Amino acid sequence: MTHAVWTDFRGVMTPPLQEGLRAYCEGKPFTVQQLGRCLRAIADRHACPDGMAVLDSGILSEREWTAEIEQELAARFAVDADLSELGTEWWSDRRVNTAWLAALRTWRDAGVFVGLISNLPVDWKDQFAQFADWDELFDEVLLSCDLGVRKPDLAMFHLAASRSGLPPQANVLVDDLADNVAGARRAGWAGVTGGGDATRSAIEQIDSFVRVGAIHQGAVT
Repeated sequence: MTHAVWTDFRGVMTPPLQEGLRAYCEGKPFTVQQLGRCLRAIADRHACPDGMAVLDSGILSEREWTAEIEQELAARFAVDADLSELGTEWWSDRRVNTAWLAALRTWRDAGVFVGLISNLPVDWKDQFAQFADWDELFDEVLLSCDLGVRKPDLAMFHLAASRSGLPPQANVLVDDLADNVAGARRAGWAGVTGGGDATRSAIEQIDSFVRVGAIHQGAVT
């Protein structure tokens, strides 16, 4: 085994984040843009890089997080909203990127190490476990809520490389977020932007260096 392909979950294996947010906001008294501004404000308040980091870093529980979103919606937009079922509604969207899943299976069948790295809140671990048969899909599943570190922290990539049993330069992360791709590269990995419209390009890039037999740091974008 000479390669390790690590995929993100939300936004790569599932529809892009913005598409998921649009689906969630349908029929709600607030827009995607309003929700985004609230998440940004909460991130800034807690000195986090983004609104989800507040949740998946364990700074707030899910209900504390949604309560802060409700407060922001009321204060900023005079919107009275109940987000207590946000997690349940979010996970009810079970659409998957079938082309990406097929590619992951093809690489794994060919002897490539295939793993998943996800920044996941502890509150959502049960929903994640029920989403798919992860053992059938992956050699390793690394979740931030289990490890106490999250992408793009270097510690996450060092741990993942040790789990693959391969040197850093033989590992590649496919992620929809630029900060996570950059974090992988800082760790000596290759990084590929994937998910949504970037799925085909990501598959082609990984296919190319799997065939030639090497993954080189910075060789993919």
